[in-house]
Amino acid sequence: MNNIEINNIKETALLVILDSVELEKTMSHHDLFLLWSKAFENVGIPIYIVFPDDVMKLKKFYRFYNTDIHYISDVDLIERLDCVQEKVVFGKKYRVILPKMYVVHDKKLVNEQKRINNKMIKKLYIRALELKFENFIKKIKNYVDIPNNLW
Repeated sequence: MNNIEINNIKETALLVILDSVELEKTMSHHDLFLLWSKAFENVGIPIYIVFPDDVMKLKKFYRFYNTDIHYISDVDLIERLDCVQEKVVFGKKYRVILPKMYVVHDKKLVNEQKRINNKMIKKLYIRALELKFENFIKKIKNYVDIPNNLW
C-alpha cells in the first residue's frame, strides 16, 4: 500500500474514493455508506467520501442527504492514491476512477480495500474500531485479570 499521509484527517476515519456522482454504480456504493453511516457515527468514526466531481455537483448531491458523511472533491488525492485508470474502448480513451476504501489512523493509510460491499465495509469498520479504541482495550486488559486467550 502507498505510504501516503493524509494530513487533513486527524482522527481514525474511513476514507472512500468513488467515481462521479452521476454514475449508477457510484450511487449504489454511496447507498451502502448511507446504511452504515449511523454505525460509524455512533462510535465517532467519520466517513469521508472523495469524488472527482466539482464542488457545485457535490453541493447539489449531498444537500439531499442528512448524514454525517463528509463529501470532498479532490482529484489530486484520487491520483495520489493511484485510483485512476485509463481504459481504451473502441479506440477511445476513458479515464476511470477505481473505487477504494481506506482506514486512516494517525494521518496514515492503515488498511486498503478494493471491493466495496457490506462484508468489506464491516471488515474496515471493525479494524477502525480496533485502532480507535486500541489504548482503551489495552487498559481494560491490564486492569482486569483475565488471561489473554480469553480475549
